[in-house]
Amino acid sequence: MPVSDIVWSLSPAEQARARNFQAVNGIGRVLLGPTARDASGMHFKTAWISILLPLFPIARYYLQEVGSLSTGMSTTTRYTIVGRSRIVGAEVVRTYLYCWLVAPLVGAGPAALLLSQADELADSIGVFALIALFLVTLAASVALLTFGTNLVRKRFFTPRTVILRNEPNR
Repeated sequence: MPVSDIVWSLSPAEQARARNFQAVNGIGRVLLGPTARDASGMHFKTAWISILLPLFPIARYYLQEVGSLSTGMSTTTRYTIVGRSRIVGAEVVRTYLYCWLVAPLVGAGPAALLLSQADELADSIGVFALIALFLVTLAASVALLTFGTNLVRKRFFTPRTVILRNEPNR
């Protein structure tokens, strides 16, 4: 049975604030933890205060990605924000677990393990082979993390039912 979420429309001040998500070198306000997309292509994301890793959830928005622009080392994703909803505890916990535990272990764990044996490996296979092995290990870890994340989202996340409201009941 799908879970329902009440989505409240945003005031003009909230709309202006919601359009300004920006992180520089991992520090700032970011949108994380997307839910499954519904039939209209929209989903929820939680806004976080971030210093390299997400620290505090500050809001949850119902939105649609309308495009991305990559320039060099940065990517800008554009959203149409329909409204906001209450922060969901399970999504907060899932984001903390993913960003603080799963991603570091899977993404950097194998490379860190390889580096812990760097002296012995450099003596046996050579420095250039060790560097190549490190880069391949790091790339494979990131690919596995990306594939695993997408697989979990597709198989285990179900779209949430949205109930649109004009004003929150506070």
